[in-house]
Amino acid sequence: MRSVILVILGSFAMAFSVNALGQSSSSCDGAELRDVTGNVLLSTKDGMSAAVEKQTVAGGSRVTTTSRASVTVAFACGCDVKLKENERLDIEGPSTCAVLLASVTAVPVVAIGAATASAGAFSGTTALIGVGVGVGGYLIYRNNRNQSPN
Repeated sequence: MRSVILVILGSFAMAFSVNALGQSSSSCDGAELRDVTGNVLLSTKDGMSAAVEKQTVAGGSRVTTTSRASVTVAFACGCDVKLKENERLDIEGPSTCAVLLASVTAVPVVAIGAATASAGAFSGTTALIGVGVGVGGYLIYRNNRNQSPN
């Protein structure tokens, strides 16, 4: 009997703490973009476009920030998800605020020079392409001279 009372009190305390933080345990659906700064992209089933202030975002969308960009995705349930630069939020459908906050992921950023220097196989492929272009250029040069190499 005592354990049942403790479980009930624990459940009540957990529900109270979630509501006290301003993040209800109800389902969040439908959102609006606020404080759009820099290049923020919105992907939907129709394609990708630049996001604008107060744009409505439905389930099945992805909000992505690029370098030096940020946005706040304000859900109808009162949950605000803030994205900093190079982050994304996949909005699958109705979710709780805790799930939405946890689903923010970093967008990997790779510098082109770093990729070439660190990837040995990529460097070898680049060298082969360079040799192929060089040989092709020489053959075109010889062909344009209109004389036989013999």
